[in-house]
Order: sequence, then C-alpha cells, then structure tokens
Amino acid sequence: MTTDLSVDALLQNARKQTGLDDFGDDWFLTPLHKLVDHVNRDAGLVSPESSAGARIQGALADRLQLEQYFKDHPEAAAEKIDLSCAIIGLPRTGSTMVHRLLASSPQLTALWWWETAFPLPLEGETLADPTPRQQAAKGMVDWLLSEWPDFESIDPMDALAINEEVVLLDRTFLSTTYDSMMPIHSYGHWQAGQDHKPAIRDLYRFMQVIQHQRVARGEARRPWVFKTPHYVMGALSGLLKVWPDVKLVMTHRNVAQVLPSYCSMCASLSVNSSTSYRKEEQGAHWTRRFHDGLDRLEDIRRRLPAGQIIDVRYEDTVSDPLGTGTQLIEALGIAADGEDRKAMQRAIDENARDTRPRHKYSAADFGLTSAGISTDFADYHDKYLT
Repeated sequence: MTTDLSVDALLQNARKQTGLDDFGDDWFLTPLHKLVDHVNRDAGLVSPESSAGARIQGALADRLQLEQYFKDHPEAAAEKIDLSCAIIGLPRTGSTMVHRLLASSPQLTALWWWETAFPLPLEGETLADPTPRQQAAKGMVDWLLSEWPDFESIDPMDALAINEEVVLLDRTFLSTTYDSMMPIHSYGHWQAGQDHKPAIRDLYRFMQVIQHQRVARGEARRPWVFKTPHYVMGALSGLLKVWPDVKLVMTHRNVAQVLPSYCSMCASLSVNSSTSYRKEEQGAHWTRRFHDGLDRLEDIRRRLPAGQIIDVRYEDTVSDPLGTGTQLIEALGIAADGEDRKAMQRAIDENARDTRPRHKYSAADFGLTSAGISTDFADYHDKYLT
C-alpha cells in the first residue's frame, strides 16, 4: 500500500464527504500542492491517514463548508472582525499565559479550542447550540492525549479552553503546524517566505463565520485576541496587510530555554506517524527557522510606528502575571477595572504550571547546546533580555 498523498484524490474525497463542490478562490491549490509534494518526499508517513493525510482531508472539507456557510448565511459577510491585539512571540515564551490573561477580560475574547477544531456546524446542528461540536472536540482531545501522552506536560489541551488561530490557518496550507508535526523542513522554509495575505484573508472569513455563530447564540461582539508563533515564523507581514494597525504583543525569553522545549514538542507530534523523523536533525532546523523569523520581525519592526509592538519578558509574566496582564490591557487602550482583574486572577489560578506533569527533555537529544544557542541568538538576547 502506498503512503503517498494525491491532491486530486484529496479534493475528490472532500467533495464526496461533504456533497459540495465549490472551494471558492483556488489560490490555496499552490500551497496545497507544495505541501503534498514535501509530505510525499520527506515525511515518511506510516499511512496516508496518519498526521498530514487526515489533517489535509479535513481542511479541504472545511473549505467547502466555509463557502457553503456564506451561501446559506450571506449576512455573515458583513461581520467586522475587530482585532485588539496579536501575541507574536516565539513558542515557549509565556505567550500562552499572556493569551489566557488577556482573553479572560470581559472586554475581550478569543477562540475556543472546539471552535478551531470544528469551526462550522455539524450536520443537523443548530446555530444556537454548538454542544455536538463541543462533545466532538472533547473526544478529539481524549484521542490526541492517548496518541501523544507526553503532550499534556508540554502544552495545556482542553476542548473548552482557548486556542490559537493557527489551527484555522492549517486550512490554508500555509502553516507552521505542518513542519512542526512532520520532518518536512524544506516546506517550512518555503512557506515562511510566501505572501501570507491570502491565508490571513481566509482566516478573516473563518472568523466572520465564528463570530456570526456567536451572535446567533446571543453573545455580544467583542474585540479578539490572537496568538500564535506562526506570525514570527512566516505570517506577520500577511497579518499586517489585513489588520495594518493591530497592536502586536511580543513575548521574549532566553532562546536556550525555548528552542529545546519546542523541539521536544515537535518530537511528541512526529514520532508516532513518521518513519523518517530524526531527533538529532531538529535543532538545526528550528534554529534556522527561529533565526530567520526574528530577522524578518526586525525588518518589519523598523517600518512600524513606535508603540505598535509591546514587549513582554517571560520573567515578568511568571513573577507578576496579574500586573503584566493589567499593564497589557492598559497598553491596548482599554481601561482595566475590577472585573478584569478578577477574571485574570481566575485565569492565573486555573492555569498554574504545577497542575500539569513536568516537561522533560534534553537539548543534546536535538543536536543543541546552551552555549551554541546563546551564540546563535546573541543579538536577540542583547536587544530584548539585557
């Protein structure tokens, strides 16, 4: 049995699965073909359904259903997505805690995990009751944790907690998710160099659909808080083409504490689905990806107005999360009140790190040393951490 994926078969299966035929703007076919080519060449999938196969198939079905949603609910196209900020730090820099602090404010909102996994209503589901998707997401989390038992120690996963919008961007086939879960290094470098504006425009459309559903459930429209390292890893210029004035929150941490941890997360995602994954090759790949991303960020930063990027040090988030959250809300132009502080304190209490297993990894497993990382990222450390 071949483990190769076929774009034509994937498209046809999506049409058959949904009974739909309209994919809308076909710009996505170029990154889809590129992704499939790299998966077939480098990923060493144990089966066509493992890892990328199932993810790509589901993404194509969602693209069909997205187009149909706008046909069924044309008023959704009028939804305005007000983006309060995007958290853009490298992974493992405290960005998840900052995300949860800001999103806890009654004045702001963020995507739920179940919304990113199932952004469109299931068959027979009403807009007023997303319970079927929430239950499906809970089942998915249980399955994911059974497949990747180490993941709970790396990143909190909860169907009813907030999540990154990069999962929606997976449907565009320009996403850091793919080279994080498979050894397709060339694809990662390729996607980082593309124009991500079409992908971010698709993200906007997914957000319109999600916001339209929330309004149908009687929820008030609120400004959104985005968060994903994917912006530094390729998509930031695209984000700014769609939301040019968005505030950017950049989380900072010593890369020697970040890079091996991220390599460990990628290993947990890859080892069960790939025969070609090699731990010792990951350090060099992600060193280059991080370095290239930070270089692109600095180039963009030089052209942005002063104050559009707000810098946050990991140590400050850990030592004073409530103070950090309050300062950030104020920096976004929002007056933080007692309800905001109560909500942020609840988020702090609910997300204490010691409630999860310890994350165990070794830099040497990935061909890394602390001294080597410090040398590679000396300029970044000097600018933001000294």
